[in-house]
Amino acid sequence: MILKTIFSFFLGALLILAFEPFNFWILSLIIPFLILISLERQNPKFSFILGYFFGLGFWLIGIFWIENSINVYGGANAFISSLLTIVLSMFLSLFQGLIFLTYSFLKVDNFLTRLFLFPSVWVLSEWLREFLFSGFPWLYVGYASIDNSLINGFIPVAGIFGMSFIIILLSSSTLELFKNIKKPNLNSIILSSSIILIVCLSNIFLIRVNWTKSINEIDIVIVQPNIGIKEKWTSSGKRESTDIMGRLLLKESPRLINKADTPKLFFFPEVFFPGQFSDFGFYLKPFLTLTEKANVGVIAGTLSKNAEENKIYNSLISFGNLKGQYHKEKLVPFGEYVPYSFFNYFFNFFNFSRPEVSVGLNNELIKGDGYSIFASICYEVAFQDLFFKYGSQSNLLFSASNDAWFGETIGPHQHLQIARYRAAENRKPLVRSTTSGISAVVDEKGKIIDFIEIDDEISKRNNSQELSLKINLFRGATPINSYGKMPIIVLLLTILMVSSYLKLRRISEN
Repeated sequence: MILKTIFSFFLGALLILAFEPFNFWILSLIIPFLILISLERQNPKFSFILGYFFGLGFWLIGIFWIENSINVYGGANAFISSLLTIVLSMFLSLFQGLIFLTYSFLKVDNFLTRLFLFPSVWVLSEWLREFLFSGFPWLYVGYASIDNSLINGFIPVAGIFGMSFIIILLSSSTLELFKNIKKPNLNSIILSSSIILIVCLSNIFLIRVNWTKSINEIDIVIVQPNIGIKEKWTSSGKRESTDIMGRLLLKESPRLINKADTPKLFFFPEVFFPGQFSDFGFYLKPFLTLTEKANVGVIAGTLSKNAEENKIYNSLISFGNLKGQYHKEKLVPFGEYVPYSFFNYFFNFFNFSRPEVSVGLNNELIKGDGYSIFASICYEVAFQDLFFKYGSQSNLLFSASNDAWFGETIGPHQHLQIARYRAAENRKPLVRSTTSGISAVVDEKGKIIDFIEIDDEISKRNNSQELSLKINLFRGATPINSYGKMPIIVLLLTILMVSSYLKLRRISEN
């Protein structure tokens, strides 16, 4: 029993290697296969224990970068920050325990149940994690499919939950084939092998489908200021931020004479202006006319305030040949707001500063001349519903972030992988500007065109980096844009209900 528990913990930790920056995506197929073998003939109670320790290995390794945020920037010492990260991992492990428990309790000796039940409860657990207790839509196994050429053609059709289902279904189908080596069952062999063949052959077709269409080309510049989080809020940090923007925009003065037809867009990261945007109005005023006449657009992160309601928003503002602004809709629990009043006692006990950012509502796309941009901020890129809401109407996706919170851990790599997936899901190119890396340009299929690495000299002054290139804008919508995630969720719930019925019937017969 102890050895199986340790093995389960090891499998959970090993699954992290399927994600960036390691990207051994084959493990996302192998590990569920090994899990299913370990769950053979296990009772529900011990299955829950195996699932819990699997989750513990998965989350401790997968999100320990959170400790860096709490320790370096949250004001907690190394012991407290590590303890809080472990507690969060222990809580999230309950979801994996629930997967294993439900599967073990409902499974019957029926090859249909063996094939479809485990993938269904796995993905339903991911779905619950998207919104339950404020939500944590991170490290879904489907994200490991972004570079998996065997199945990634399904991404714009199935979405993240559909891809998680396909991955686990391929694992359960492979196991079913292995079982038939000793005791052949023709129906089981036909169904499981058909699933594998249909998925792989369909992918060959789907990967060639152009769900969206290229319309025109623009020039873009991604700016990575490389200013430390603590430094940026000082007077020298604010001055450095404005100097970076001023230096870059003044270089575009010749476009006034040339009367450039091709628009040029500058993308700056989350809270590039450290403070309320109104505080920088005097400095920016000369650039408003310059950028508009030079056919230059700017999107930059800042804080904005609603004077009437006295609310602070984490925002993206635009000027020049771009119009519109965006207020962050999906806030980071504890980082930007306190989700439940109970946790106010927690902040008081540890003497942490209490976040007070408000949720943005009634957002619109940021628009240029004949094109539009959906701009999201940091954590929001993990919420596919936002991209279903705005993505189909846009021609370009933008993700502004401040991954400096995570330091040189695996956190920024995981974040970039999620952003890449949103591009592939919507079949629109995505531009990503971060405070200190990883900034990137991603094409409509989720492939990185170019990027700026994590800055390892963030304390150095005047260390900003820029990435300039041309990019195509795209028009149209993918199938997952049109119908969203609910069809796959309804399918999974149906499988769960049918499995429950078969289990109850088996109990009544005995």
